[in-house]
Amino acid sequence: MKALVFSGLCMAALWGGVAGAQEDYPPPGMEVETVELDTRENRADTGIYALVGGGAEAYTGQLAPSVNPGLSYGATLGLRPSGYFGVELGYSGGLSDIDPGGDGGISDGADLIRNGGQAVVVGSFTDTRLQPYVLTGIGIETFNVRDDLRGETLGFSDDTSGYVPAGIGMRYQVGKLITADARANYNILFDQDFVPTTLDPGVGDGRVSFLLSLGGTY
Repeated sequence: MKALVFSGLCMAALWGGVAGAQEDYPPPGMEVETVELDTRENRADTGIYALVGGGAEAYTGQLAPSVNPGLSYGATLGLRPSGYFGVELGYSGGLSDIDPGGDGGISDGADLIRNGGQAVVVGSFTDTRLQPYVLTGIGIETFNVRDDLRGETLGFSDDTSGYVPAGIGMRYQVGKLITADARANYNILFDQDFVPTTLDPGVGDGRVSFLLSLGGTY
């Protein structure tokens, strides 16, 4: 019986010592730094975003000798439900100079005006504020050629065509609202009837564009 009572007193003394040590930790004058393992400070914001920008575009393959590089511009409205995935609806336009003779163009001003719209999916490699990404989708566009370049003389004509955009880009979110975006697209055209060509169109007869945009995420 005495041994049992002695054991109980020892356990009580030990428990009281542990509790006291916990109350006195950390010792006076010593600060304990807490580390947050999951922080959102460097994570990309999700939600709706809008971008407006401009850049340059050029035609490739057998289209390149007939159309000079020109101005490209566009606007994008997107939704990013997660840091790694987004969908976009976009407007894309371009102004180019027709150059069938290789002498720098026929006249001052744009000879070819392009207007189009596209729907794409965007896949990001990270969910941070700096995001490299790839995109692809489907689009449709119209080509309007200046009146005196149409017909049998030069063979250019107005046209409506579909295309498949394939692109890479880099997006950076500055603060909570401002978003900067740079992307390069190669657009595979379904047909190229706006330009007279002697060969059947192929994948290499398309359009490459470079666009710098600024907007925000809301």
